[in-house]
Formats: sequence, C-alpha cells, structure tokens
Amino acid sequence: MKKLKNLAINLGLTLSTLIFTIAIGEIGLRVGGIEHPPPPRMDAEVDENTPYTFQDSYRGWGGNPNGKSFWTGEGIPSEIKMNSGGFRDYERSKTKPENGLRIALLGDSFTEALQVKLEDTHAAIIEESLQQCPVLKDRKVEVMNFGVQGYGTAQQLMTLRHHVWDYSPDLVILIFFAANDLRNNSRTLEHDHLRPYFIYEDGQLVADMSFRDLKFWQRDRYAFSLVDFLPFWLVENSRILQLIRKVDIDGKRRQYEKDYSEINMAFYQDPKANYDWEETWKVTEGLIKLMRDEVYEKGADFMVITASDSHQVLPDIQRRDGLRKSLNVPNLFYPDIRLKNFGKEENIPVYTLAGPIWDEAKKTGKCFHGFDNAIPCGGHWNMAGHKFVGEIMANYLCERYTTLLSK
Repeated sequence: MKKLKNLAINLGLTLSTLIFTIAIGEIGLRVGGIEHPPPPRMDAEVDENTPYTFQDSYRGWGGNPNGKSFWTGEGIPSEIKMNSGGFRDYERSKTKPENGLRIALLGDSFTEALQVKLEDTHAAIIEESLQQCPVLKDRKVEVMNFGVQGYGTAQQLMTLRHHVWDYSPDLVILIFFAANDLRNNSRTLEHDHLRPYFIYEDGQLVADMSFRDLKFWQRDRYAFSLVDFLPFWLVENSRILQLIRKVDIDGKRRQYEKDYSEINMAFYQDPKANYDWEETWKVTEGLIKLMRDEVYEKGADFMVITASDSHQVLPDIQRRDGLRKSLNVPNLFYPDIRLKNFGKEENIPVYTLAGPIWDEAKKTGKCFHGFDNAIPCGGHWNMAGHKFVGEIMANYLCERYTTLLSK
C-alpha cells in the first residue's frame, strides 16, 4: 500500500512538473511573440474568411470567394482579397459588357502574383494599357486573372472548364512557367499530390482524380509533421506544438531542397532518354492541345505565353553562364524554344517573355525577379518585372488586334 502511495505521489509530482513546464513554456513563447500557426488542412472545415480552400473537387485547392488575409511572404506586404469568383482579381460580372473584350489569364503564382499589390500585377497593367490601344479604345477591355499559386497545366485546364467559361472570354491566354508547370503535371516528379493528373490511355488523355481520396498526411511528405496527427484546434492554440512542428517542417524543407536540387533544374535540359521528363512533356503538350481545342470549340481565341525563370534573365552574365555550364546545356531557353516550335506545329500562337526580359536586363542591369526580403534577383517577378511584362504583353496584344481587325 505504501509503495502504491509513493508511486501515486511520484506520478503526481511528475505530472505537475510537466504541466508547470508546459505552462511556463507556453507563457514564455506568448510573451516573446513567437507563433507559427499551422496552415489549414485539406480535411479541415472551410473558413470562408481565408483566401483558399483545400477541398476543391476538381483542382485540389482554390480561392475562397471573397476570402482575404494579409500577405507577409516574398515581396511586398499587402492585403490578399479574392473576388466573388474566388480569384485574386477585381470584381467581375458574369455578364459580359456590350462591345466588351475579355481576356482570361490562366497560370500559377506568376499570374496570381501575391508578391505585389493587385494594381501592380501584369494583368492589371495589361488591362490599363490595352484600353489605350487605338483599335480597342471604343471597347471595354477586361483582363481577368484566373491564376492560382502552385497550379500545373491540369489544374489550369480544370479552371478553364469549371470557372472561366462563366465569364465568356474572347481570348484565353495560358501563361506557362516551365520551371514547375512541367513537374506539376507528373505524379512521379511532383511531391504535392493534392491535384488532378492526366495520363494517356489508348492514346487519349484521361483525368486521374484520385486526389479526392487522399488523407491529409498523404498530400506532401515534405509538408507533413507527426504533430499534424494531433487535433487541429490543439496545434492551433499551442505555441509549443507549433514550434515543434516548425522545427520538423524546416528539416523536411532542407531535405526537399536536397532531394529536388536536380529535378528543379532539369527543365532546362532536353529530356532525351529520361522517361519521366519525356512523359511529362508529352502530357503537358497534350494538355495544351486539349485546352486549345476546348477554347476553339467555344469560339474564342487561344495562345500561350512562356514566363521567364529568374536564372534565364540574370543581368549578371557571368553568374548566368556559370549555371548554363554546370547544366551542360547550350543555352537556358530549351523549354521556350520547344514550346515555340510546338506552337508552330499545332497552330498555337506562342510568345516567349524570357528573350525580351533578358535583353532589357543586359541593357539596364535591372533584376526583374526578386525582392529585398527574399532571394536577390530570384523567385517571382518584382514590380519592375510586372511593369515590363505588362507593357510588352499589352503592346503585343495591341499589334495582334490591330492586324486582326484591319483584315
């Protein structure tokens, strides 16, 4: 009996010490302002006030209509606000204005452009500049942004099918970012599997929607911690668990960088005998053709614009050439050249941005990618990049419409 009493006392002291230590730790972290809120889980209840939902049955994730938050990541801190359609764009009516011209942009984070304020995105600049095009001055021009961060071509196709047609666009532009759009289209090369894939069966592209049956821990091994098995409300309210989770995830991100160091650069190279890359190129080109066919069936026009990767347009020629040599490639434009040739074969207009951006970078010494709070000259387009891209795309489209309307 005495032994049981001593055991109970020891357990009580141990438990009390543990509770006291946890309480002190929680208080200390709160006083120090240390907080690392976990991201929403794909199986969590949808909070209509957040900008994204992870329960989109066609795309995996997408924007919450009218959702909002404040962006503090790479780039310029600003409010993120989705319109009623669930996209980071100005509010748009589904009723097309009389004599209006609507251009729909499909893309990923380069198109959504959370890194700059909405009015400084290339989409907004194209809209404003194109309104000044002489042949369009009597038409209401709308350049509608349907970009969503992390999307591959399959998700962009699903966005076209299930969202874009509600707004009756005259022209659909796919803004293709080869650095990750190719990888996003391959189950083998991609690590984030909360997305649809397309595969060839009997020569036809067929949608693989198995992501609908994923458990939240199966989505991405680099973004999942054992802490995530605990109730979400507990992690959301415990600074200690948040800190443990952050340490774990930071370690996995370092592992990701190690594991994906080659994959993240392989898009610069001719895939040759690499089956996985040959297959993702085949699927990607098939998706673009499928998108073209569906756009033409709706009586709209279609084109592809290839976005620049930061390494392609570095003003530091020595650094840029060092990368080219390390990859053992003749130049850094393989994906742009391939898509340009593909466009000629398939009657798809393709405009490449890397060339003119690099020419401007060499001439001015400017970096069109990168922010002070992120990778210098790396990552996404900065304000100068969006301004330049918006202006040259507007000029290109103005010339295109001038030619079309003069026939």
